[in-house]
Amino acid sequence: MPPKLIIFDWDGTLADTTAPIIATMQAAFEEHGLDSPAADEIRPFIGYSLARIVESLAPNLGEETREKIMRTYAGHYLNPNNHNMRLFDSALPCLETLKQQGYWLAVATGKGRSGLDGAIAQTGTADYWLATRCASECPSKPAPDMVLELCDAVGLRPSEALVVGDTTFDLEMAANARARAVAVATGAHSAAQLQSAPCLAVLNNLNELPAFLRTL
Repeated sequence: MPPKLIIFDWDGTLADTTAPIIATMQAAFEEHGLDSPAADEIRPFIGYSLARIVESLAPNLGEETREKIMRTYAGHYLNPNNHNMRLFDSALPCLETLKQQGYWLAVATGKGRSGLDGAIAQTGTADYWLATRCASECPSKPAPDMVLELCDAVGLRPSEALVVGDTTFDLEMAANARARAVAVATGAHSAAQLQSAPCLAVLNNLNELPAFLRTL
C-alpha cells in the first residue's frame, strides 16, 4: 500500500549540509578554547538534536560550557541555517513530482524551530510542507514523537506515512512510531550503516524516490 504522507528529514536528506555541520561544530569548540572533535567523531551523531550532539561529543564538560558551544554553533557564520543553505540537486524535482502526484509532504528534523524556519525560507520550500516538527518541540530522534505528532496533525495513522532520511536515527524513529522508512545514502551515515537499520530500501539519492514509491 502506498503511503499518503511522506516525512522528510532535512539535513543530509534534502539539504547538502553534512560538511557545513561538521565545520560549524568544530569551529564552535575551537572558539571556546577546546580541542576540535574530528569529523569522524561528529558524523555518527548528526541527526540528533543540537543539545544531544554536543553532550555526546563532550560528556565531561559542564552544562554552562555546553550551552556556550550551542549558542556559538547556532549563530556561527559557517552554519548553513544562517548562510548558503543548499538543497541537493535532486530535492526540488523530487518534491515537485511527489506534490503533483498527490502525496502530502512533511518535515521531521533535528533542527530547532528557528533553524528550520530559516532553512525553509532560504530554500523557498514553504509551499511543499503540510506540517513540520523539530527537535526543539519533540524528543530527539530516534524517539517516535515527531512522526506521531505529524500524523496526528494531518489525521493519519503512522502506517500511512513513510519517513525518508539519511541516518539510522531517522529509520529507527520511523520504526518506533510503527511507520515505514526509506534511506538515502547522501548524508551522515554510510549505506552499510543504513542497511543495518529498519528500512524498505537504501536509495542513492532522492531522484530514485518517486519510482520506488510506485512499487509499494
